[in-house]
Amino acid sequence: MKKRMNIILNMVIPTVAGYATFFLLFYLYQKLLFEYRWLAVIPLAIVTGYMIVENRREWKVLTKQG
Repeated sequence: MKKRMNIILNMVIPTVAGYATFFLLFYLYQKLLFEYRWLAVIPLAIVTGYMIVENRREWKVLTKQG
């Protein structure tokens, strides 16, 4: 049960928060800068890259704990 809570607290919640932030930025790009909405790919790439690196690090820690 503790491992499941660690996965939820350390991987799922930060991932959801990161993507919620991205979609908020994307919405603002669409409303304010319609012509440049393709620039929203930049925050998506940053958030996705960060989440991949962070989740891999957490997964390694969790698998070592057993």
